[in-house]
Amino acid sequence: MRKITSDTLIYVGGELLVKLFPFVLLPILSRALGPEGYSDISLFNTYVSILFIFIGINTSSAIIQFYFVPNGLKDSDYFNASLIIVLLLTILFLIISSIFFSGAIFQLAVLTTSLQCIYTNLLSQQQARKEAKKYLVIQVSNAIISFVLTLLLLAYLPITYKLRVYAVAASYLASILISIYLSKQYFHISTKANITVAVKRLFSFGFPLIIHNLSFFARSGLDRILIAKFFSKSLLGNYSAAFQLTVFITVVLMAINKAMTPHIYENLKNNKYDLSFFNNIFIKYFLLCLVITSLSYFLPHQLYEIITGKGYVYVKDISFLMVPAFLSQGFYMIMATTCMYFNENKKISYCTFAGGVIHALLLYFVCVKLNIFYIPMVLLASNIAISVLIYLAIFRKLNFQNVE
Repeated sequence: MRKITSDTLIYVGGELLVKLFPFVLLPILSRALGPEGYSDISLFNTYVSILFIFIGINTSSAIIQFYFVPNGLKDSDYFNASLIIVLLLTILFLIISSIFFSGAIFQLAVLTTSLQCIYTNLLSQQQARKEAKKYLVIQVSNAIISFVLTLLLLAYLPITYKLRVYAVAASYLASILISIYLSKQYFHISTKANITVAVKRLFSFGFPLIIHNLSFFARSGLDRILIAKFFSKSLLGNYSAAFQLTVFITVVLMAINKAMTPHIYENLKNNKYDLSFFNNIFIKYFLLCLVITSLSYFLPHQLYEIITGKGYVYVKDISFLMVPAFLSQGFYMIMATTCMYFNENKKISYCTFAGGVIHALLLYFVCVKLNIFYIPMVLLASNIAISVLIYLAIFRKLNFQNVE
């Protein structure tokens, strides 16, 4: 338990520290670019999010799971195989982008995504080995490099959203080199046979989860694409700023989930968790969500204006609605992580696909018929729907006392 608590504090502290830098950059970028220019950064981030689904194909999660499943391969074999997958898919999407996309934003997103995939897979190795301190060093180094480069580029070059893109890509590259240096003793040359087996296993694990991840994207990234289509760039800038201010909730949840995943898997393997344990966690978390949402209502509008600058008049209203929407993701994360250990990936994909469809339909209706303030409520509704569906269809039926 002490090890779990220690790792959780390191992961959560690291994630908060890392996200502090984009938070500090928010008033700088929002003032330098204005609502319309800030919306370009939001669109770039959205492209990276959807490309990560196809280029990464969930290899980062596979690397962690296969580490705890004896199968005759080393974790370096899976990482080497993931490099081949990322390289081939990057080339494919660069070709696609050159044919169907005229601007540079999508090509930049492809290249940045490929670096992000490699970086994430390296972090997954640290996580699986429970080397939380190395994980923290790599993560913080990435954030600092990105932050410093962004400031330097903004200071000496004509201001454009591309400066932030260049800084992010360069920081990923530097962090990859740092990670390889810190863990060089774990890297080995893989045989062709091992690479072939590893590639097949990574695809068999990750491919069914593409639908799962696309459904998650529909609930977390499709909103900005539709806002760009149906509303002004100024409103998109307001929405993006509110998103950046409140996304730290998801950051904390994901950090806790990352820290807990190896320990959840280990305790499930040893038959230490059962359904009643998770039900108790869900009740306590629901009460916590109510408290946090209530507190967020009393934050003054002036506080948001100090952070974003003038011109972002709707940030407070949108932010308040986003708080419960982001908090509701916690139920899903806990259940999805647990179900994946039981190899229920396909069933999760079906449930998340249904949730993604519900979200996309509601989101389109809201964008066409209503206004931007209803969009966070769509995320809340779809998160609740998907959590209930997974619990009833999969989670409550898991055999916690017969784990192989």
